[in-house]
Amino acid sequence: MRYPAPVFSLLADKVRAREYIERTIGAEYLVPCYLVCERVTTQTLEGLPDSFVMKANHSSRQTRIVTDKSHEDLEVLARIANDWLRKDFSRQAREKHYSDIQPKIIFEKALLCNGKPPDDYKFNIFNGGPGSRPYVFIQVMQGRFEKKLTQNLFLEDWSIAPFSRTRKDPSDDPRLSASPAELPQMLDIAKRLSAPFGYLRVDCYRHDGKIYVGELTITPPPAPTASCRPNGI
Repeated sequence: MRYPAPVFSLLADKVRAREYIERTIGAEYLVPCYLVCERVTTQTLEGLPDSFVMKANHSSRQTRIVTDKSHEDLEVLARIANDWLRKDFSRQAREKHYSDIQPKIIFEKALLCNGKPPDDYKFNIFNGGPGSRPYVFIQVMQGRFEKKLTQNLFLEDWSIAPFSRTRKDPSDDPRLSASPAELPQMLDIAKRLSAPFGYLRVDCYRHDGKIYVGELTITPPPAPTASCRPNGI
C-alpha cells in the first residue's frame, strides 16, 4: 500500500481487471457488462435493462443493485453515480494505487436469485517461493446488502479455518456443511489468477450453473476492530 506496483492499479480497476481475467482464464468467467461510462444521466439509465448492478471502478463498496428500474428515481441514481466519480478513494482509504485509476461507472448484469445476490466466495491466496504450495483460506459471505452480513471461514479442503474475524458472525446455513460441487473449479480459477503475485483475493459467484469472477483485491480491508485471531485464544 505504501509503494504500490503499477499492476496494483490494474487489478483494482474493475474495468481493466476484466482484461486480465479474460486473458488469464477466459471471457466466460466475466459478469456480462452492459455499459462503461464516465458520466451518468437519466438517459444513460433509461437505456439499460430493468435490473442491473451499478458500481464505481476506482473504489470499494460503491455498489448499487437495481432489481427493478421502474421502482427507482433515475435522477437520484444518476446523482449517486456522479458523486462516486468525484471521490478520490486513494485519499479516503490511503491506498495509493487507486489514484492511477480513471474513474468510471460500470453497469453489469445483476446475478440474482429470488431478488437477492448469490453467496460471495472470497479466495485468499498466499503464494510462497518456487515449488511451494499456496496457502488458501476462503470467506463465504451471505446476506450481502442486507441487514446482517455473515461470514464463514474455510481452508482449501473445506475444513473450518482455525481462526475467526471479529464482528463477523458465521451463518448456520446447513448448506455450508458440505463443500460446493464447483469448489475445485473455483480454486483452480483463483490460483491461476493469483499465480504472479504474493497475495491476491479472488471473489467468485455461483449463478445458474456458472462461475463468475467479481473482483480482484490486492489490499483487502482489515477486520473492523482487530486482526484475525486463532479460535480459543
